[in-house]
Amino acid sequence: MTLNSQITLRTAVILPFILIFLCAFGVITMVQDANYEEMAKDISRKQLSALRHNVELELDSFLYKPLQASLVLSHSIELHRLYQTHDVSAIQSAMLSKFSQLYNSVSQLDNVGFGGKAGEYVGLRKETADNYSLMLQDNLHHQGLVIYQTHEVSNNIRSVIKNYDPRLRPWYKPLAGTEEPRWSAIYANADERQEVTLSSIAPVHYNNELQGVVVADVKLSTFNDFLSQQQNSSGAIIYLFDETKRLIAHSTGGSIISWGTEHSLKGQRLLTSESSNAVIQSSADYTNSHPLPTENLLFTSNVEGERYFHLITPYTDHNGLSWYIGVAISEHGLLGKMLESQQNSWAMGLLISGIGIVIGLFAFNRVVMPITSTANAAKQLAQGNWDSELPKPGNIYETSMLVRAFNDMADSLKASFEEISFQLLYDSLTKLYSREGLVKTCGKFEQLNGCLVLIGINKFRHINDSMGHLSGDQLLVIIAERIKATFAEEALLARIGGDEFAVYFPQPQSNQDVSLAVGRIQQMFASPYNMGKENVIIQASLGIVQDLDSADMTTWLRNGSIALSNAKQEQASVSHYKPEMADISRNKTRMLAKIKQAIEEQEFVPYYQPIVDIQSGEVIGAEALARWLSPTDGLISPLEFISIAEESGFISAIGRQILSKACHDTVEGIEQGKWSHDFHLHVNLSVNQLAHTDLIFELETILEESKLPANNLTLEITESRLVDNDPVTIRNMQAIRDLGIQIAIDDFGTGYSSLAYLHKLPFDCLKIDRTFINKLDIQNLENSIVAAVINMTQGMKVDIVAEGIETTEQAELLKQLHCPQGQGFLYSRPVPFEEWPTDLVNMKS
Repeated sequence: MTLNSQITLRTAVILPFILIFLCAFGVITMVQDANYEEMAKDISRKQLSALRHNVELELDSFLYKPLQASLVLSHSIELHRLYQTHDVSAIQSAMLSKFSQLYNSVSQLDNVGFGGKAGEYVGLRKETADNYSLMLQDNLHHQGLVIYQTHEVSNNIRSVIKNYDPRLRPWYKPLAGTEEPRWSAIYANADERQEVTLSSIAPVHYNNELQGVVVADVKLSTFNDFLSQQQNSSGAIIYLFDETKRLIAHSTGGSIISWGTEHSLKGQRLLTSESSNAVIQSSADYTNSHPLPTENLLFTSNVEGERYFHLITPYTDHNGLSWYIGVAISEHGLLGKMLESQQNSWAMGLLISGIGIVIGLFAFNRVVMPITSTANAAKQLAQGNWDSELPKPGNIYETSMLVRAFNDMADSLKASFEEISFQLLYDSLTKLYSREGLVKTCGKFEQLNGCLVLIGINKFRHINDSMGHLSGDQLLVIIAERIKATFAEEALLARIGGDEFAVYFPQPQSNQDVSLAVGRIQQMFASPYNMGKENVIIQASLGIVQDLDSADMTTWLRNGSIALSNAKQEQASVSHYKPEMADISRNKTRMLAKIKQAIEEQEFVPYYQPIVDIQSGEVIGAEALARWLSPTDGLISPLEFISIAEESGFISAIGRQILSKACHDTVEGIEQGKWSHDFHLHVNLSVNQLAHTDLIFELETILEESKLPANNLTLEITESRLVDNDPVTIRNMQAIRDLGIQIAIDDFGTGYSSLAYLHKLPFDCLKIDRTFINKLDIQNLENSIVAAVINMTQGMKVDIVAEGIETTEQAELLKQLHCPQGQGFLYSRPVPFEEWPTDLVNMKS
């Protein structure tokens, strides 16, 4: 195919631009949808707020007239003092006059009544526009509340209610002791109809006391009629409910009273969730999962496939009403045909976009086919399949250039692959196998039943630091040459790490063969290595693996690494791998994780062992010893974690926790009178802490936070850790004393310090190791090491503490040697701060 028959890439990308156009159309559609939603929410908020406002205004007007009726009648009774005990005839006349003349046209006003302080009641209940029923209890005509057929006393009686006391009714009790009119709670009337009623109530006062209460009833059924009129004019569903979420009225028709069979439920108002109207039920579902609003609450719900917008608003007045107005309107009722038009636009947009996507995908597939085949070919090459079919050029000029360039590159890579693979198998510095090369080479064996020896150069980092990395690399090359000269014909040789080499004997080796090979390796490192003008003595550790039931060299190398780590801690520097070593390594790893978590959870706490004056038996101080209180494992011995913490560097964090807690405990003990003001706290300081440049700042911070005086604190430093004579350590020791803190040399006699060296160290106390205390004997007492230490340090003006005193005989011998202080199990085992004081042996006897 000629170049002239190919189209350009610019032409090929036109079709994808069409796809981009369709995507843009889709975005526009989504934006339009979002705008529609915003518009719907805005319109619904404004429309529902306007409806709610109209309802509030109408409701205010609806409730005003019954309230006004009760106030007018109560003022009339007060003004003319119409109430007389057992005679309410004057009130009856005034009530009939005002009800018929002023409030006969108030449809919501159902009943007007008065209850006297002596238990009388007179009321007029509207039956028709011009007909009222008299309700009377004056204890003159009848015993009980009598309801007459007309507004006068006659023999024509509707019913008689025995034991009626208006003072116990819900409309009377709220006004006892008050002078303000208000609305009653919603209740059921006591007459034969027992209709659910809301009452406007007003007190009647004169002669400085409550004479009675005027009540004007509004039937809840008239609320429903009122709200239905509002729904007819607005199209919105309107309902009222109280703080208990029980319906007061609604515009959808039907009763709000439960007439169920259960006696406890019969006659109660329905909950909003019990409404027969699905829209009110959906509103109840929302309010049941959300708190009732203090302001406007706007939300939406879906009822039978149609979305409704809801608004719930608190309604209160100055006379005790605390209701909620709920208004809901459907999306169709709110927006008309706008929703249908929007849906049609979406459908048309989706159809056009779908057609564009199909066309765009077809065109784009033809464009990218060469690129796709090139990518697949590259994937095959990446997996090492050099015989895979190479891609073919297409009809587009630019992609054809790409495919041809890729094919040329693949040919070049194929030619150099063998050379690169060869280089990967060998270490570039020593020309021995690399770790990967050894693993890959041994992977070709049917089984591994030989012997693996790992050689690790001890303290090779010090060689790099002192001679430079270049000299270190040259030394590694020389070591590799010696290894090749020793084992080239009989073993596979590799450099598996920076300063680690591997010698693998493929054939089975007897114990004698292994010992011989170990001897040859040790002999190889016995003579110095010539590095120009210097000779370097190298020591090596050997980790040996044999008889391992695994055909994976990676496993052999891992186990060899475990054996090598163990060898670096052995005096012979040779270790044979044993399965339990892996368990120890795993346990150590798990212990490190537990120690780290314990530090974070503050599980390390100090236990206190008393330091006593041997001559008097008086407690003069205590040593704070680190203990690990695990929530799951209980008290863990220091032998299990101290050495691991020191190796990992966690000992510094543990030391800080113990020091801080011990200082706070000491201050608390002194304040409680548990310890004297000159009580001396001894705390161990690890070598890691002592060599840390921030040690002095940490000590100052702990003393400041705990408020412990510096002269109450002694830091104990193990003698064997001071042999390096590190200048940072010496400076820190002097700075510690400058703070006023004392220093004790712990385990004295077990290290390498001479008295001349001790004179160079700033310290205040020597603690004689327990091994020398155990060797005390009355026959050689004056010639003992303890006696020598006491005599030699008399001129140094330092304290001496004998550690590990366990028997009274040892204490008596130390008395004879005039040893001033001691500690040990004789006096007390280490105990937590809360268990102090301990039962100490009284040494005064």
